[in-house]
Amino acid sequence: MATLILFLHQIFDGARLMSMVKSKAGLFLSSALLGALCTFGYAPFSIWPLTVCALVFFMMLLTTVKSAKAVFYLTLTFFTVNSFINITWLEHVMNDFGQIPDIISYPCIVMVAILYIALPYALTGALAYKLSKGRTATMLMCFTPVAYVLSDFFTGWFLTGFPWTYLGYALTDSPFKNYAPFIGLRGINALLYIFSGAIALTALRRFLFMPVAAILLVGAILTEGISFVKEKQSVSVYLIQANIDQKDRHNPYLGEKVIGTYWDLTKDLLDKDNVIIWSEGAIPYYIQNSYELLSGINEVFKSKGSTLLTGIQSRDEHNINNSIITLGKLKDVNELIHIRHYDKRELVPFGEVIPFKELLRPLGSVFDIPMSSFTRGSFIQEPIEINGLLYTPAICFEAIFPETVAAIDSEKTSGIIMVSNDTWFGPTKAPVQHLNIARMRAMELSKPMLRATNSGITAYIDEKGNVVSSLETDIEGVLKLDFKPVEGQSIYSKVHNIPLYILLLLLTALGFYTSRKEYKEGSDLSSLVRP
Repeated sequence: MATLILFLHQIFDGARLMSMVKSKAGLFLSSALLGALCTFGYAPFSIWPLTVCALVFFMMLLTTVKSAKAVFYLTLTFFTVNSFINITWLEHVMNDFGQIPDIISYPCIVMVAILYIALPYALTGALAYKLSKGRTATMLMCFTPVAYVLSDFFTGWFLTGFPWTYLGYALTDSPFKNYAPFIGLRGINALLYIFSGAIALTALRRFLFMPVAAILLVGAILTEGISFVKEKQSVSVYLIQANIDQKDRHNPYLGEKVIGTYWDLTKDLLDKDNVIIWSEGAIPYYIQNSYELLSGINEVFKSKGSTLLTGIQSRDEHNINNSIITLGKLKDVNELIHIRHYDKRELVPFGEVIPFKELLRPLGSVFDIPMSSFTRGSFIQEPIEINGLLYTPAICFEAIFPETVAAIDSEKTSGIIMVSNDTWFGPTKAPVQHLNIARMRAMELSKPMLRATNSGITAYIDEKGNVVSSLETDIEGVLKLDFKPVEGQSIYSKVHNIPLYILLLLLTALGFYTSRKEYKEGSDLSSLVRP
């Protein structure tokens, strides 16, 4: 027992721990552990203080190294581990639907985490260190936040973009969520980086930065309850979750069975002014090949005074689109032929579209993925009109792109309608993460969301991002709602990222100003550091 006590005393000795952490192996192990800790703020855990703590300690870790190379590898490690843990659900998609074994799928996910997500943060983080010229405060408060926000933009754009792991999504249930209708998710990301840097500097006895952190936190708390919209008269809405097996959804021989399942869940709900919403791709045909079917559905809904919004595909000579249409108000077949459809604007890389397909597809069947020939819809499209109300449409993957959803929102839109097929995700944490991301879109625009999915999570989200009601996953069901549309518009919806751009310019200017001042090691803000 005495030997064990002595061993534990040696292990937990403060000086020994600091020596271990400051070793090369200790630094990278600490960075990896902090990256793992950071993931607990995301759904399904949603323990947001752990994400903040992880980022604060990571910022402190950056101050212990003395080269851009070390900053590069620490940052690469932190963001690789964070993103890898958050997207391990890709293994199910690759294994179950792509028939790719684990021995290949997991290394692929690691490569995505490193090259597609973490690398931009590592490169810009190293540049931030270089530009800071040894000034810790300049690095953490100015150049690093700018670097990480620019990396956020890059990961949301490169190869169509995959902005799934933004740190701001870990704050969906924190006070920082109250900034969403003012500056959006990207603005929240920037404030999180600044807040974490300020806390880290305070912990390092740079007390000038304590008020910065306090102002950001108090500001988040004080904005709780501010509303930019007011409710209108409620609408009867029914969200249909048919729980069609993914392998049956696009089987040409099972189309009638798929539609029959939706119809069985819908037929008793038809009544005057009722709105019924089917999920993404619920009708497994092209519009142009199914005029007779669509005309019949339209006539039934019209006779009852109801409206159907459904996912479907559309095509012309050159393009195939993942689309949304509404039925129940068309007068004749001629209107059906010229029906206006919303087309999905953000496509899943290596799912709905193959980047550089001319180069990759000749390499083998692994790049010849079914349903991967979709065309991106126009970025600016009209909102969808249902019974005199306008709605911002979104399809599945589009939920993770802040600017895409916001581009259609206006003072005239009364809510967001999102249709999705999350069946791909299977029994993983991805459906909960996807729902959490959708909540942020509702908060940014201060608009309630109707979210209809094939197998879950079908939900009604209010303008504050709260899940009012939902269905369990992997069941057939109908979510019956008294939906409350709104009128009005958030500040973020009006000005988009302009406040963020101004903040980035100010931080960059301040960073260059402070980094050009004569510097002596340990002298900056020395008057505010305790002896």
